[in-house]
Amino acid sequence: MSLRLKLTFLYSGVLALTMLVFGLLVYFFMEHNLTAEADRSVAGIAEDVVRSTVIVGRFPAPLRQVVIPDVDVFANPNTYIQVVDRSGVVAARSDNLGGQVIPLSEETLREVAKGKGFYETVMSGSQSLRVYNRPLLVDGQVVGVLQVARTMGPAEMALKRLRILLFLGGAVALFLTSTLGWLLAGAALRPIGRITETASAIQQGRDLTRRISYSGPKDEVGRLAGTLNQMLERLHDAYRNLEDAEAAQRRFVSDASHELRTPLTTIKGNVELLKKMGDADPETRNEALNDIAGEVERMSRLVSDLLVLARADASLKLKKEAVALAPLLAEAARRGSVLAGGLTFSAGDFSALGEAEVLGDKDYLMQLLLILIENAVRYTPPGGEVRLEAQAEGDCVEISIIDNGIGIAEKDLPHIFERFYRADKVRFSSGSGLGLAIARWIVEEHGGTIIVKSKEGEGSTFTVHLPLRIL
Repeated sequence: MSLRLKLTFLYSGVLALTMLVFGLLVYFFMEHNLTAEADRSVAGIAEDVVRSTVIVGRFPAPLRQVVIPDVDVFANPNTYIQVVDRSGVVAARSDNLGGQVIPLSEETLREVAKGKGFYETVMSGSQSLRVYNRPLLVDGQVVGVLQVARTMGPAEMALKRLRILLFLGGAVALFLTSTLGWLLAGAALRPIGRITETASAIQQGRDLTRRISYSGPKDEVGRLAGTLNQMLERLHDAYRNLEDAEAAQRRFVSDASHELRTPLTTIKGNVELLKKMGDADPETRNEALNDIAGEVERMSRLVSDLLVLARADASLKLKKEAVALAPLLAEAARRGSVLAGGLTFSAGDFSALGEAEVLGDKDYLMQLLLILIENAVRYTPPGGEVRLEAQAEGDCVEISIIDNGIGIAEKDLPHIFERFYRADKVRFSSGSGLGLAIARWIVEEHGGTIIVKSKEGEGSTFTVHLPLRIL
């Protein structure tokens, strides 16, 4: 069953129930009013008849003669009057009764004997009569019953017409409103149909750049269209990121294979050389062993870097604690001076940082600093200078590694933090091309940023901003 049909049935059902309840209320209200009007009429006539009725004879003799007024005086041909003594014998009746009598039961006589009047509905042939039974009193004693009856035929005819009117009117109204509800439901659901068609076309065509066109009000359907468009945008971004990730993975595997193949080839060649040569040339053997050791160390560094990046890809969460900046930078400066070799290495005055701390992993922060220092040393020619500086800037610390080396070409700047990326002029250097990628990951894991400013032939400045730990 379609949603449109469900809504139509639901609307029609609620309307039918409402009309049924309303019709019953109208019908019973009308029936009650007609009955109440008949009761008031016969009760009023009964009082007038009592005042005008004459009983001939002395009580307790039976009601031998009762003179009642002519009912026509009340201009109501549907009203009948009858007087019955205590034994149930009709003592008098109105002329319009003819040869008929108003039905009287033993139960009625017993109730009247109690001295109270009451109403009842009785059947006389095929007619329904509303009867008011009023006791006739003489000297405080009940001597008979005065019955004033009114035929309910006109009222029943009116109720019958009302039933027909309610039924036919309700049926017509239900049909018209159901038809209107069907049309309105179709109009309301038409935008959803278009949304479904568009979504199906997107699914079949696998075109995530397509969006649902909706220009209506910002109602439930409008919000649905907006939500679906946002979902499609996220799916498009996720799919694009997945494609980029797959391409990066393929490139990563290719570059890693290439980086590992070179030292393995060197080691294999030297091992074969040692097998052929034996101990014939000790000097050549030592050179081969040194080459093997160097390539093993290079492979060890490469594998270690790959492990760090694999942990980064697996969303590794660093174990962070308070790390004092001044001792960390002093230790990095000491190690940097060893790495500098023939270069001039200098460090700023870190005492100005005082007891400033960052929340992070001490070992990874040291690795970050050494990667940047080693990178500066590697691409600075002999006689050049590398400097490490740090200063507090508001709620963060700014750490800079400055060199006057070969610099970075402007076209290479956007790519230097990519894995295995190396500029053309340094492509044959000893680096693996993973250091800066690891450095950026460490910085981001500590909630910081890293930027680089460089001019080819004049040097580079890597600046790291880390948030200070708030005490």
